[in-house]
Amino acid sequence: MSFSWQEWVAAACFLVSVWLLARNRPSGWWIGLIGSALYIWIFSVVWLPGEILIQVYLALTSLWGIWVWLRGGAMHEGRPVGRASRRLMVWTTAIGLVAWALLYWAFSTVAGRVPFWDSLTTVISFIAQIYLVMRLVESWLLWLAVDVIYIPLYASRGLYVTAGLYAVFLVLAWQGLKNFEREWAEDRAAGRSTNTGARPGVQS
Repeated sequence: MSFSWQEWVAAACFLVSVWLLARNRPSGWWIGLIGSALYIWIFSVVWLPGEILIQVYLALTSLWGIWVWLRGGAMHEGRPVGRASRRLMVWTTAIGLVAWALLYWAFSTVAGRVPFWDSLTTVISFIAQIYLVMRLVESWLLWLAVDVIYIPLYASRGLYVTAGLYAVFLVLAWQGLKNFEREWAEDRAAGRSTNTGARPGVQS
């Protein structure tokens, strides 16, 4: 089945969404909601269960992200850019490994076409999205890793527009990483930076 305009519109929504988020703009979350809705339908047709799960999750976390980025900081102001603490990274890595094993088994059971990569990208995307909602610099490192896997995965399913989109996402994720690092450094110099997941008074 050819998706033509639906895939193009979904791709455009995510392109604009990531472009805005990489520039620390909360409006990117709203546009991403539209793209998620379209991709849920597309992935249900080509049957990539992990990607369907990701899009549902992205839609829900987009709503969460809107609140955090606009009202999730001190005094109900926008949350500043921060760095993930060692404690947070250890916990998310441990949970991610367990989730990967479980999802690999689940996707293999339901006849997923590429269960290994589908489950891996699902888990990394889940963690990356949480990090992005929390406005953590490390979120873009995870998205860079995911994009490298997604490009050949989507191309193998005939979703060439989406594969090309993720090639662009590689560039945007790199820009997002640099933008977040710069803003974190500026906030740190001004005493506004955060180290998420660390115990009070402890720098990890």
